[in-house]
Amino acid sequence: MIKKIRIFDQTEDSLNFDFSYNSDETKELHKIFNNKSDVSINDLRRIYLWKLNRVLNISDETIEKLQQISINSNLTIEDALVKEVIDDLVNKSEGVGYPMASTFLKFIRPDIFPIIDVRAYRALTGKKIHSYMYKYDLYIVYVKELMQIAKKYNRPLSEIDEQLYCYDKEHNKEI
Repeated sequence: MIKKIRIFDQTEDSLNFDFSYNSDETKELHKIFNNKSDVSINDLRRIYLWKLNRVLNISDETIEKLQQISINSNLTIEDALVKEVIDDLVNKSEGVGYPMASTFLKFIRPDIFPIIDVRAYRALTGKKIHSYMYKYDLYIVYVKELMQIAKKYNRPLSEIDEQLYCYDKEHNKEI
């Protein structure tokens, strides 16, 4: 059954809706960009993320912890700071789930943190992961398995998640 589409009628309908979409970011974007003459690619990226409903909000405290992770040469995947930062990113930050948190961490410390995503996880386990399944313990088990693969193949950890992603894309096609 085809749903009938109602079209706005200028003679009968009114436009008195309360527009609410990423309200804080919408207000900020208007403040920054209205009549801005020097638009950059980073400006367009911010607007792009707004349109995709991808607002990012991370506390200064969490950013400081990320900085600690970046400079701690003795850091391991099981350090308390790692759990604290992941919990802060996933549970206290707006717009961050495990895939994004692991992406931030990978770019900060590719020697410790791989990205966990649908494709890499499926290539490793044969199972599709859903957003409700991501948990800290699952991520740690995933990281340890990727570390074993890196060691076995004598490759940097930073390449293993990427290789699994490519493997899944090549062999399993659609998500």
